[in-house]
Amino acid sequence: MKKRFDIFWFGENGPNWIDAVETLETAKDQIEKLPQHDSGSYAVVDQRTGNRLSFAAKLRASGVGTK
Repeated sequence: MKKRFDIFWFGENGPNWIDAVETLETAKDQIEKLPQHDSGSYAVVDQRTGNRLSFAAKLRASGVGTK
């Protein structure tokens, strides 16, 4: 059975396929576990509708700007 959602990383070198999953919730959970870069973004593409959801890279707390 083909999985419905594809996860991509869009960085400096264009899109890179990461994985295919069955649900949007699973896609979101996977993105949370993937490395978070300081540029680019992740996207989830619904293979049934062609809709794309983008998730901007978020930096993990690094203590920058804190006292």
